[in-house]
Amino acid sequence: MRTIISAITLFFLSTTFASHAYAEDRYSGVTLIRGTVVSVGRVDPTENVDTGFFVDANYTSVAINAGIGTKKFGDSPLRSDQREDDLSAADGERVNNAYAGIGFGRIVQIQYGYGNHGDLLRFRSDFNYRSVVDFFTGKRTPKDRMTLGDRITFTIAVEQYQDSDEEIFDNATWGVGLLF
Repeated sequence: MRTIISAITLFFLSTTFASHAYAEDRYSGVTLIRGTVVSVGRVDPTENVDTGFFVDANYTSVAINAGIGTKKFGDSPLRSDQREDDLSAADGERVNNAYAGIGFGRIVQIQYGYGNHGDLLRFRSDFNYRSVVDFFTGKRTPKDRMTLGDRITFTIAVEQYQDSDEEIFDNATWGVGLLF
C-alpha cells in the first residue's frame, strides 16, 4: 500500500513540476501583468436610488479572470443622507456576487456572475500606468520591482442582471484599487 501511495505522490509531483515549467514557457513572451486588483469605489445604479459604494477583488491572468464583490445601493459613507420619498426598491440593498470570465488581461473582461440577486453579465476594465507602458514597450516589469504608483489601478464596470425582476440592480461602477 505504501508503494502505491508513494508512486501516486511521485506521479503528482512530477506532473506538477512539469506543468509549471510548461506554463512558464507558454507565457514567456507575454507582457501583461497578471495579478489581483482590490478596489473600492462608487456605484451608479440605473434606478432612482442614491449612489452607493462597492468593494471587490478580481484576479486576472492572460485570458481568464475571476472575482468577488459586494455593493451597497443608496448608502454612501462619504455624504450625508439625502433621501427622497420615491426611491426604488433597490434603495439600501446589499448585493454580493462572484464572477468568472474571459478577456484580454485586465484591459477588457467579460464576466458571468451569480449572487444573492441572480445571474448577471459584467463588462470590466482595470487599467494602470505600468500595464499600459509594459504593453506598448513589449517589456515586463517584475512584480517585486513595482512601486506603489505602479500598482494604483482604475476600475470601471457595467453590470446587467439577466432576470427581469432584478434589473433594478443594473449599474455602473468606477473606482480605484491596488494591484497585488
